[in-house]
Amino acid sequence: MRLALWIASLGLAVTLGMPVSFAADKSVTPDGKPAPSQPAAKPGSQAAIEKEEAAKTPYNEVREVFSGNQTVAGEDIRFPQNNPSIHSLVVTMAPGEETEWHQHHAPLYAYILEGEITVTYEGIGKKIYREGEGLLEAMNVTHRGVNTGDGSAKILAVFLLGDDGKATVLEEAPGGADTPKIQ
Repeated sequence: MRLALWIASLGLAVTLGMPVSFAADKSVTPDGKPAPSQPAAKPGSQAAIEKEEAAKTPYNEVREVFSGNQTVAGEDIRFPQNNPSIHSLVVTMAPGEETEWHQHHAPLYAYILEGEITVTYEGIGKKIYREGEGLLEAMNVTHRGVNTGDGSAKILAVFLLGDDGKATVLEEAPGGADTPKIQ
């Protein structure tokens, strides 16, 4: 009976010159099972774009360790304009070992893999960095680091080099004289 009524309605619509459109019943799938309440996103839709973007990060667990545009000294980061390159290394420091006074003439991202270091910055003071912390190191501020932990300290250092290609430049101790070592 329904089919006959549908055919009659279709014939009347065509005779009267009315537009005819067909719509599928989406509440039931072809195999008789209920259709999903949220069908797949249409290609190009915002939902489809969001799904594609989410798929670009196939990691089960992510922990942000650093995000920013300033160094620990408050300097705006400046990326090299010429000859860009990346230099990555792991620095290992024994307990009590310290660096020379220095500056970085290129952006340096550092991640503390193990241990603890204390860095003294000219005109700023001391900052302690521990395992699992990430930072964008000072560039034009003279500083020195020392392993103040009980064991080895390991630091992943990623330099964004370019221009003059110098990652670290040795400097005189602040005030022109050797500053006492951190105890």
